[in-house]
Amino acid sequence: SPCQELNRVLGGGIVPGSVILLAGEPGVGKSTLLLQVAKDMAASGRTVLYVSGEESPQQIKLRSERLGFAGEGVFLLSETDVDAVVNRLEESRPGLAIIDSVQTLYSRDAPSGPGSVVQIREAGLRLMRWSKTRQVPVLLAGHVTKDGSVAGPKVLEHMVDVVTYLESQEFGAFRLLRCAKNRFGSTDEVGVFEMTEAG
Repeated sequence: SPCQELNRVLGGGIVPGSVILLAGEPGVGKSTLLLQVAKDMAASGRTVLYVSGEESPQQIKLRSERLGFAGEGVFLLSETDVDAVVNRLEESRPGLAIIDSVQTLYSRDAPSGPGSVVQIREAGLRLMRWSKTRQVPVLLAGHVTKDGSVAGPKVLEHMVDVVTYLESQEFGAFRLLRCAKNRFGSTDEVGVFEMTEAG
């Protein structure tokens, strides 16, 4: 399963209170993989709060239906204000939080617009603080630009516990998941995924 492959790359699974950055080019399949992680978490009896700043709940529902997932145990939140996100996390205390994507979050306390380095750092810090305090893992999606730089998430790399990259191959539907940093395990494992109609 996709989640077994992810767990292998992470060195055994998602550690409570860990913050994991999943970086990759737009359209590579980050949201699909995150939704499948949400599905597996929910199937194991833990609730998931899936925060989307990019897509409407309707769009996410369509994707989850394509994955054959009705969405039990996963709560969708369309929100870009990081304070509102943290408040909802605090109210709902999920087993896992997914933020898709960190570039869309903003804090009213920080100057400049969403997607700026200052905003991404501030949003990242807020989410990390909450994750560590409550011992709830947080998965952050971050976009890599065509020239290979993680637009913004570069500032998160030294803050988060784990940095993974989802990369497409020149040909076909295969995706590689590499681990660039892991406080809980090795960075030697590579995950191989195939993108199909059903995820």
